[in-house]
Amino acid sequence: MNSTAKAIPSFCLQAIKDLLGPQGYLESDADRAPFEVDFRGIHRGRSPLIALPQSTAEVARLVRYCADHKIGIVPQGGNTSYCGGATPHPGNSEIVVSLRRMSRIRSVDALNDSLTADAGCVLETLQEAAAAANRLLPMSLGSEGSCTLGGIISTNAGGTAVLRYGMMRDLVLGLEVVLPDGRVLDQLRALRKDNTGYDVKQLFIGAEGTLGIVTAASIKLFPRPAGMATAMIALASPAVALDLLAALKSGLGAAVTTFEILPRIALEFVCRHIDGTRDPFGAQFPWYVLAEISLPQADSDLADRFESALADAIETGL
Repeated sequence: MNSTAKAIPSFCLQAIKDLLGPQGYLESDADRAPFEVDFRGIHRGRSPLIALPQSTAEVARLVRYCADHKIGIVPQGGNTSYCGGATPHPGNSEIVVSLRRMSRIRSVDALNDSLTADAGCVLETLQEAAAAANRLLPMSLGSEGSCTLGGIISTNAGGTAVLRYGMMRDLVLGLEVVLPDGRVLDQLRALRKDNTGYDVKQLFIGAEGTLGIVTAASIKLFPRPAGMATAMIALASPAVALDLLAALKSGLGAAVTTFEILPRIALEFVCRHIDGTRDPFGAQFPWYVLAEISLPQADSDLADRFESALADAIETGL
């Protein structure tokens, strides 16, 4: 904890408010409260001001001013993480910068299978925009209704379809980033085959805002799956799960999209705390896997081949 940092002087706060305009900040206790605590309510801090810039130019001016006056910045996306990285320190020594007003989808290019959007766009909104163009944005996770593009890039989110489509790092084609001194790095391009020098954008993916604030991104889209099948599987151990995954990949290849392992206690939490849920099996098992296979083309035999692969796994004791 940076408990020795000094509170931000009032004249600096006023300058920041003037820079952002009357709709560009929050400062009352009630308005600041959701930004000062992490998703689980474990980590708590205090910031005198929540900055809400509405353009990359405003973010750049804000960062430049804070750099000149040595004011700490905490970039924050949807504030859905579990580790407290987006929570300010106590002491009013930092401002939180939320890009939620920057929520414009700049383009959806179905021919190039790409989408370009501001960092404040909610993931679910981007998924819907891709679907409207008959394309798939494969990144999917529990917080997709509130997490933002900048946040999932800055944390290199994994999601449920890593096996098929990779981490967020694998989905990013280009970035626009405001650097710590207020300069703007513009590598916002959707070119696939690009071997021109250093791939600088990779520095900012997973950096959690420590090297700059992502303000926009171009990301990959894919054909929407025409065939899909899902199974809930009971297992004895994680070691067996690895053997099952290898067997499914051997039998179904790239069709294996999702393979999420769950301990028994996770299933108990769901049944205990979420209305309308039930244990899918008649008996208790120590481990479970939620597996999904999918193909971009229609395949009437897909579910049968999935069942056949699982039947083989039953016969071999997996």
